[in-house]
Amino acid sequence: MTHAPDYSERRAHPRVAANFRARAFYGTNNGLWADCHIVDVSQGGARLKIAQIYPLPGRFMLLQLDGGIVYEARLRWRRGDLSGVAFDGRHDVATSSLDSLAQIRQTWDALQTAK
Repeated sequence: MTHAPDYSERRAHPRVAANFRARAFYGTNNGLWADCHIVDVSQGGARLKIAQIYPLPGRFMLLQLDGGIVYEARLRWRRGDLSGVAFDGRHDVATSSLDSLAQIRQTWDALQTAK
């Protein structure tokens, strides 16, 4: 007798549907970037829609444009234009004093001024 595969949720935190504009930053001093969308999110990670032409590294910074939250993201999987990421940290770009967020903060400030 064969058993049906178990497709039950294995995540520690449930996903919530989302439609947040975001920007992935990577490379030296976070000098490279790609616009994307967060299509669902959980406390521990997210699923992104990002064009597969952008070569995401294993670790990058993800700025949620609606709210100014920066996630330290780790790429878990990639299939076409969809990518799964785990979060290793979270920062408020407006109040964080981390030097590693300087380029992202400049982008955030410019986007806020353009509104």
